[in-house]
Amino acid sequence: MEEARCVREIGRVVGRNVTEILFRTGYSTPISVGEIITAKDGEAGDVHYLRVIDVMHGNDAFSGSFMERTAGNMMAGGHNENGYVLHDRERRLFKLVRTVPLGYAPAGENGASFRKPKVLPPHFSTVRRVCESDFSFLAGHSGEIEIGMLRSGEKVLNIPIGVGANDLPSHVGVFATTGMGKSNLMKTFAASVMRRGGCGLLLIDPHGEYYDGGASGTLKGLRDAPGQDNFVVYSSRPFSGSYNRIMLSAHEITVEDVENVYPFSQAQAEALWQISSRYGRRWLMELADSDIKTLVDAFERKIQDVTFAVLKRRAERILGSDVVHRDEKVSASGSIVEALHSGKVVLVDTSSLYNEEELLVGAVLARRLFGENKKAYIDGKRFRKLPPVLISLEEAQRVLGTAQQGNIFTRIAREGRKFKVGICAVTQQPKLIPNELLSQFNTMFLLGLSDDGDRNIVRGCAKQDISALGTEIQTLERGEALITSPSAPFALPVKIHLYEDYIKITADDAKIAKKANAVEDKTIDDDFY
Repeated sequence: MEEARCVREIGRVVGRNVTEILFRTGYSTPISVGEIITAKDGEAGDVHYLRVIDVMHGNDAFSGSFMERTAGNMMAGGHNENGYVLHDRERRLFKLVRTVPLGYAPAGENGASFRKPKVLPPHFSTVRRVCESDFSFLAGHSGEIEIGMLRSGEKVLNIPIGVGANDLPSHVGVFATTGMGKSNLMKTFAASVMRRGGCGLLLIDPHGEYYDGGASGTLKGLRDAPGQDNFVVYSSRPFSGSYNRIMLSAHEITVEDVENVYPFSQAQAEALWQISSRYGRRWLMELADSDIKTLVDAFERKIQDVTFAVLKRRAERILGSDVVHRDEKVSASGSIVEALHSGKVVLVDTSSLYNEEELLVGAVLARRLFGENKKAYIDGKRFRKLPPVLISLEEAQRVLGTAQQGNIFTRIAREGRKFKVGICAVTQQPKLIPNELLSQFNTMFLLGLSDDGDRNIVRGCAKQDISALGTEIQTLERGEALITSPSAPFALPVKIHLYEDYIKITADDAKIAKKANAVEDKTIDDDFY
């Protein structure tokens, strides 16, 4: 049935150029924006792949007013018992479909290669729908971290699609309007990393929805996914299952970390660095514990008392946090970095923290990881053994909304690729992130953006040409996505796995594999004895 559907002709190419192809299809033939179809070159044998970007009405009438006149006749005839009948509807009416060429599979290579759209399909080339066998060229491009299945319009094909672990340090963007499935995608992504191992994922969760599925009680969380050996949890609030308390030592907090949390004037920033230079790793405690007069005198009145007053209040607030400890040995950052270097998913639930506390935790962990990887880079043998690590940031515009040099997250966006550390920016508003930073994101998941400004900024920074896909992006349904990546031949339309279904399937696969291994072991023992 599937092969018959693919072979059947649905239209013929009628014109345009290498950047846009038009084809005619029947009046009653269903066709949708985003659908991928093929046009076969009957002479050379090449198969051209086209993506539908628009569908228009057409007719074969000689009169330019045929459609309006016929509509009027139907409206008038509608009051009669028999109504107005349009004869030969299938011959007189048709659909004209606009497409953008994606590329072509050369004849004689059995679909093993895919080339850029530099040539045209001949006039009146046969157009048909795609089937799974048409995408054999994707075998080396789908990526081992599976997140969904290839989609053509509304039809889902049994072709797994994902991203490669080695692409993670080149940064990932997850851009979507509220309710389009960002959380489902990130849980599926994390579960896929847990399943395969080999790369680290630091998942900072300010909303408390990843561990157990959130407050609704109807959704599954990462605690329910297979591969729990590759999963470590840190939290600022109590969980019913196994978890670690997230704690930072005041001794490891740097001026750079604090600058990621609070805005400072130039005078205040300079004062912070002077305080840090004088007191070293105890700078934050000295600032909080000393009275203003003592501080003013210690710095020979070169720093005003009003400046110390502001800095002291903020230092006291940081030290008053439940996740900051004065003991130098009480810190989770080292263990978290070690787990990430072991290729594990580390969930840090910060949902019970204030915004400033959450940002501080993220800044300290990101800086610690980045610093450790930079140290390892000096030792080539040790660095080669480190897995790629991705840091996921919810509402990423909060920390990437400025391109300032002191921001650890913008530093990683610029330099992280070299040191195997990537940023995963999850946001509803990519337009709030500077173009210079967005252009660093090699992989993008687009799950539907209602704002035209957001769509424009993403189209301009994507690694594939998606300039003609504005309508497709705008009309994506919940759970549908486009993935752009340098390793993919074109922007891939995907149906993201529903997380609850995905973990059930992977759990069943794990049971089957375990049973097969047990049978194999038993056979070996029997042969041995």
